[in-house]
Amino acid sequence: MPRLSQNHLWPALSLLALASCVQPQTSATLNLPGAPPGNAVSFSDLPGWSTDNTSGALEAFVTGCKTITTMPPDQSLGGSGLAQSAGGQAGQWSAACTAAKAIAPNDDTAARQFFESYFVPYAVSGQALITGYFEPEFPGSKNPAPGYKVPLYSKPADDTLASLPRSAIDAGALNRKTPVTAYLADPVDAFMLQIQGSGRIILSNGRTLRVGFGGQNGQPYTPIGRILVQQGDLAADDVSYQSISAWLKAHPAEAQGIMEQNARYVFIKPLGYLPDDEGAPGSLGVPLTAGRSLAVDKSVIPLGTPVFVATTDPITQSPLERLTIAQDTGGGIQGPDRADLFFGAGADAETTAGSMRQPGKLFVLLPKPAGQ
Repeated sequence: MPRLSQNHLWPALSLLALASCVQPQTSATLNLPGAPPGNAVSFSDLPGWSTDNTSGALEAFVTGCKTITTMPPDQSLGGSGLAQSAGGQAGQWSAACTAAKAIAPNDDTAARQFFESYFVPYAVSGQALITGYFEPEFPGSKNPAPGYKVPLYSKPADDTLASLPRSAIDAGALNRKTPVTAYLADPVDAFMLQIQGSGRIILSNGRTLRVGFGGQNGQPYTPIGRILVQQGDLAADDVSYQSISAWLKAHPAEAQGIMEQNARYVFIKPLGYLPDDEGAPGSLGVPLTAGRSLAVDKSVIPLGTPVFVATTDPITQSPLERLTIAQDTGGGIQGPDRADLFFGAGADAETTAGSMRQPGKLFVLLPKPAGQ
C-alpha cells in the first residue's frame, strides 16, 4: 500500500514512517541461509494456526499467483539467503499456485491442508515490529471547486520538475505544468494521503475516485512524527496517524513548515475502477486484501510469500494471529523484523491501522523443494 524506492504505493509507511521515533530493539536476522537447527518450525508452533480463517489467506495468495504465473520463470521476486533460493524466482511458485487454484473457496480446512502440504514455516529470529496502513477517505473534487483547492499532482514528465522538493511544489512550481488528479479541502489530508500511498476521494456526486502512488520526487524522506516528538509537541508514546493529523490541523500556522521538512513528495494518479472490497494495487501489482496483505522488505522476503503474523490488536490488545501474503513494500519497512499489515478502508481500518505499532513474531512459509 509504498515506499521509497518502489513502483507502487509509496509509503505504506503508516505509523513508524510517520513517527520513526520508536525502533524495535533487536538485531534480528532472517537466519534462513545456513539456518541453525530449529529455525524451520512445525505449523503447530505458529500461534493460532489451527483457528485462523486460512481460506482468506488462500484467496489473497491465489490473487498474487495470477501475476506471478505470468512472469518469466527466472524473474526475481526478491529475498535473501534461503528465502531467495527457495522462493526468490517466479517459477519456484508454479506448483503451489497450480494447486491453490483447485481449492474450493471458503474451505478453511482444505486451505490449511494446502499450506501444510506445500510449504515449510521458518521462524524469523527476534522480536518484530508490526505496524498498519489503510486507504483514507476524503471528500474532494476532480476540478477546482469552492472548498477544494489543494491539488494532488500527477508526476510531471519533465524530470527537473519531478525532482522538486515539497516546499517548491507547495509554492506553486507545478501549477499548470502537470495534470492534477484531484483536489482536496485540506493540505493536511493531502499530506496524509501521500503517506498512506493510496486513498478514496468521495466526489460531490457520491462517486468514489480511487487514487494511488504515481511516483515520487526522489527527495529525502523525513518523518514528521519524529520532529513533533523532538519539539515536545507529541509524546513518543502518543504518536499515531490520528494524533499527527490532529496536531497539524490544530496548528495551521505551523503545519506547512512542519510538513515541508519532509522534502519527499508523492505524486498521485487515478487508479480507474476498482471494486469497493479491493485495495489499491501493491508492489506485486495485485489489489491488496484487507487483513491479509502485508508490506515487507523484499530484499529479505520475496513478494508473494505467505507470512504468518503473531501479534496483538492495538485497540483491544487481543491476539491478532493470521496468515498473510507479502504483496507490498514500504519505505519504513526495512529488515526481517518489520512488517506493515494492510487494514483496508473506512473508519475501523483507520482506527486500527493508525494505532498499530505492536511487537510480534513473523514466520515465513517457503515452498517445499520439488519431490518433498
